[in-house]
Amino acid sequence: MIDGTIFLNWKFFWPFLVGSLLLWGIFVWKEWPQRKERRFWVKLVVSFIGIASLLVMALRPTHQKETLLGRGILLTEGRRPEQLDSLKAIFKRIKTENYVPGKTLVLLETTDSLFVLGHGVEPFDMWQLTDKSISFLGGKAPEGLVDLWYEEALLLGEELSIKVRYANPKTGHWLILKDPGGNGLDSIPLEDSPEQYVELQTKPKASGQFTYSLVEKDAEGSFVGNESLPVIVISREYLHILMVNNFPTFETKYLKNFLAENGHSVLARTQLTKDRFKFEYFNRGVSPIYQFTPKALEGFDLIIMDTDSYLGLGSSSKAALEETIREQGTGLFIQPNASFFKLSQRQSPFQFQLDGRTDITFGEANRNLKKYPYAFQDKFPLQHIILDSVEIAAYMPIEKGKMATSVLQDTYHLILKGKQDLYAKLWTQLLNEVVRQQEVQTQWQALTDVPRKDQPFEFQLRTHLEGPQVETDQGTGIPLLQDFSVSTLWNGTRYPRSTGWNHLQLSTDSLSRFSYYVFDTNERKAVTQKNVLEANIRKFGQHEGFGKAKSSTSKDHVPISSLWFFVPFVLCMGWLWLEPKLFQ
Repeated sequence: MIDGTIFLNWKFFWPFLVGSLLLWGIFVWKEWPQRKERRFWVKLVVSFIGIASLLVMALRPTHQKETLLGRGILLTEGRRPEQLDSLKAIFKRIKTENYVPGKTLVLLETTDSLFVLGHGVEPFDMWQLTDKSISFLGGKAPEGLVDLWYEEALLLGEELSIKVRYANPKTGHWLILKDPGGNGLDSIPLEDSPEQYVELQTKPKASGQFTYSLVEKDAEGSFVGNESLPVIVISREYLHILMVNNFPTFETKYLKNFLAENGHSVLARTQLTKDRFKFEYFNRGVSPIYQFTPKALEGFDLIIMDTDSYLGLGSSSKAALEETIREQGTGLFIQPNASFFKLSQRQSPFQFQLDGRTDITFGEANRNLKKYPYAFQDKFPLQHIILDSVEIAAYMPIEKGKMATSVLQDTYHLILKGKQDLYAKLWTQLLNEVVRQQEVQTQWQALTDVPRKDQPFEFQLRTHLEGPQVETDQGTGIPLLQDFSVSTLWNGTRYPRSTGWNHLQLSTDSLSRFSYYVFDTNERKAVTQKNVLEANIRKFGQHEGFGKAKSSTSKDHVPISSLWFFVPFVLCMGWLWLEPKLFQ
């Protein structure tokens, strides 16, 4: 085969060649009686040329040709018309194509340089633009509910707080938070400004899967838009808590009342004198604990002790406490005092440094709290506990359990100041990080922020099961891809067929159900536009001018015209037909 030339019918080369040789052999045999004449050799050469031309036509040869790939314009949602007009004025007869998510781009076959106008392509379609020169020119800034923040899964009794960033709100419009039955729960008016931050709140009264809604109405009460707010409310699991104090304190008094009022089972032991204790029981039966043994501590999810009680433990009691933490996963929280921060490393796993700060603030100026003038020293494997971007405590993992403490001082002052919500939020966040964790065999995580119908929904599954099989509500299996480095991590992709709540589960475990919400095309529109715009800027950058995209050449195999071989074939056949008549 000649360099740069290929035959489209190369797979038929040998049959065609054998047939051509047979045809030429028959011609030689027919003309063999004239072998002593000069005309025989002339006809032999002419016939060879004619049959060779026929063979080449049958094989369909091609040759390499450099073609200039041009520029093109990809039109996506949110494009500005003036940008398109300017491009068409500069580049005459430039090709354009409207982007449709999930559809293969035809424009890429004849172009290697693209101007992308608008918010850009979906992240799952970016693979199509690989190895192409892209000038991303951006589009109109998204308007409406461009950001929504709220906990999609919360415990029963916790407050559902929806924070919204609204771009270009209109005066007179209202945002109304409604429950699944359509009843109004909270509302707030919008103002005329470039953007507005609002917060709406409610407290769910039952557990389950619910779809709240955020409705926008104009000044006349007419419907403008609706955003679904899927929420999973989880039934609260009540904890078994042991509180041990060397002497009564207001901090312990308010904390045990808070825990008891929230339904937790609390056993409070306060030392009166040597070997004499006062026991209090909340939401549990009478069962005093005088000595710490693994059996006595077995049923507790959390142990709260003050510093003096912790330091006063005997060797056997301390060994039993550490064994409970290591093997049963029970959490231990040590209530600090001024001397706690000066303990040696042998007495406490925590190390501190003096920072001089005696108060911290949670967001607003009037939400402050006293603290000890110390900060945690970052020491592996120390883990910080954060509330509203403020470090409130830290814990040390000890095999299955955790040992924690805090730098906060007299948190009960929040209740005295009427800030019960902040007090509850603080201790809920702190204790949730420390209590004994239930061993979960399967963990799910959604990787797609806004799932939509007929678009890829990506998820992750963590499980110790060998070869897990995931299926949908309809029993359709979903193939999983195992992570190369983490054998317990699996990735999957699902194309939802319906909006609303959808579910996935392991075929061997119906209890490991994973729920996710699929939004309608008109929901979370501004959020999706903002996410797509940001993803395209990260991928391609954003260009102001039109000169970034450069055209290049590519080598393609183009079929050679059959006319170049048909003409010699006709001339050769014509001469062979005419030659006997000339010599008669």
